[in-house]
Amino acid sequence: MSINVFLSEELPKNKDKVISIISFDKEVGYLNKTLSIGTPILNKNKLYEIWEVDDCVKSTNVNGVNISISKNYIFGYTVLEKNGLYEELKSKISGEYENFFKLAKENKMQIVKIWHYLPQLLKKHSNGKTNYSLLCEARENIYKQYYNDIEFPAATAIGIEGNKILIYFLASLCKTYDAIENERQVSAYNYPQSIFLEKPMFSRAIKFSSKGSTDKKIVISGTASIRGYKSMHEREVIKQLDESIKNYKMFIELDKNISNVSRVYLSKSQVYKYADIIKILNKNFSKNKYILMQGELCRKELLVEIEGIANV
Repeated sequence: MSINVFLSEELPKNKDKVISIISFDKEVGYLNKTLSIGTPILNKNKLYEIWEVDDCVKSTNVNGVNISISKNYIFGYTVLEKNGLYEELKSKISGEYENFFKLAKENKMQIVKIWHYLPQLLKKHSNGKTNYSLLCEARENIYKQYYNDIEFPAATAIGIEGNKILIYFLASLCKTYDAIENERQVSAYNYPQSIFLEKPMFSRAIKFSSKGSTDKKIVISGTASIRGYKSMHEREVIKQLDESIKNYKMFIELDKNISNVSRVYLSKSQVYKYADIIKILNKNFSKNKYILMQGELCRKELLVEIEGIANV
């Protein structure tokens, strides 16, 4: 049994087999099975990302995590207030990670990707570390318990406005699960400390199939203008977008894969380049297969990032 992800300007009338609906409004929130992730959309007035499965979905809350669960999938999310000192916030996020992995394990599933939306992603705390550092440390605490190798889930981490931290995940009852790296890039967990003192523990992509399904999916982590471990084309957003697309194409052939659905995040400082960016995206992605939205990235010099999901 597979999961189907598509974009729509309208909400589905029947939500019995919908495991998640993502909207792209300015504020984080949840209403009528629709989760807003706090990233304002730029290329449409309104657009929804619909995640549909083959069997009925039940919704519940387990240890503060809101979940939608079907036979082969769990979608779960949590929202935290971004208040407290560094160590306090890190402990809260580690606790939520622990809840995610317990849920997946209890249902014999594997987490394939985790998304993070944090206010003021690069703001420094009194100890000199950023909110992205905080996230990496919180994640590492839990991953050491659950992974003996480097088969980490894919991930996306984006800076948003407001005061709410949103973290959500997709887990699958996997028949196959393969972590994939990008030959053009150093694996994030092998970055030198000159880039990040903390290890960004995620895989560039996860290719998986669910039990009972012949389909294989790939979930691709946030992909930016990085070659090796170095940021490329500082302050040149068009060149960064071209580099990001090259990295993204290491995972799928965009011109042959009509199933691909992508999110493209653009730094607030670059919104004025909107028209030029749309032209490039339309050339590489179908007009109805991507969302362009505002969001900040994990390095101050990076201006654009792409993530996605597709059949393979």
